[in-house]
Amino acid sequence: MNMNNQPESDKLSNPFSKPEKSVSFSIGLIVAGVGMLALLLYYFSDQSEVATVKQSEQSEEHQEAGAKAEKARRKELIAYLQQHPDDEFAHFQLGQLIQDRAPFQALENYSHVTSLHPRYYEAVEAIAEIAMEQDLPDKAKPALMILVRKYPQESRFHEQLARLFFNAGKNDRALKYANRSIELGANQAAHYMLVANILRQAGRTSEMVGPLKEVLFLEPDLYEAHLNLAYAALYTGDLTTAEREANWCLEQRPDSSTALRYLAMIDRNQGKVDAALSHIEQALQADPHDFESLLLKADLLIYQRAGQQAYDLLKPFYAARQTDRRFISALARAAGLIGNREEALQLQKINQSLIKEDDLKPTSLQSESVEKNQSSQEK
Repeated sequence: MNMNNQPESDKLSNPFSKPEKSVSFSIGLIVAGVGMLALLLYYFSDQSEVATVKQSEQSEEHQEAGAKAEKARRKELIAYLQQHPDDEFAHFQLGQLIQDRAPFQALENYSHVTSLHPRYYEAVEAIAEIAMEQDLPDKAKPALMILVRKYPQESRFHEQLARLFFNAGKNDRALKYANRSIELGANQAAHYMLVANILRQAGRTSEMVGPLKEVLFLEPDLYEAHLNLAYAALYTGDLTTAEREANWCLEQRPDSSTALRYLAMIDRNQGKVDAALSHIEQALQADPHDFESLLLKADLLIYQRAGQQAYDLLKPFYAARQTDRRFISALARAAGLIGNREEALQLQKINQSLIKEDDLKPTSLQSESVEKNQSSQEK
């Protein structure tokens, strides 16, 4: 065998040498590409941040310029009105500029705008808005009445009038406008809730159930509606519904003294006096200052002929509650139970005088009739 024919080791080609170079070259390209991409991302993100900062600075500069221009315009209008106090156009413009920062002054400015102004009703609406926000019913009412006459199909003005009359205790007129707002398309839970609250304030408890069911159809988990339904059912004798609704409320708010008090009243009406006392004690633990719960506890104690406990519970509130018929009646019964006959007789006389005073007070409907007559005479 010829050894010279054997290839020299240093002349042999390595079959893996080319792939190694190819792999190394590919890795290098990838690394370079990633580096370039990172550089581009950094560059553009940096540019984006710079652009955002510039936009923010420009926005701030624009706002400052706008604020300066507005301030200058206010000063200009104020100076002009000192020379021309009857210019309703200037009053309207100034009212618009200062309504958010100086509502009472804006109210004064808008009041100078007459029906001859092309934007008179905008001024009237602004007056109504400011007056409602600042709790000025005497200013809000005439403005809203103008708007209702001008825009009889606009439900929001009817709703605002309803809330105004509701807060004033004029329940019949409040109910009229609240129902009208619903007829005009105000079909939200808050509108039916307003009707229910007006009916409750008017003592028309049995009528609350209908609107409350509408509320719960629209907002099934509205706590206020469930609590009011418990109240309405309780006072109309539907104790099953009352108990169900009160328990639902208690599940949502375990420390609700009102829900606990309703459950105590349900127990009392069912003859479960011990259970009623248990619920009312829980109510007082949740809210020791809940007078309605204190009064109910006293009533339960009197029923159990625990006169001294009832008397000691009620007597400290006499100075603050001497015009409350329910309180005076309960205290008189407690005094009678413990043998304080003179005090009991005196309290009964006070109670009789309070009843007479209530009988002499005009009803809501009578008050509104007087008001209508007065307004018609003024016209």
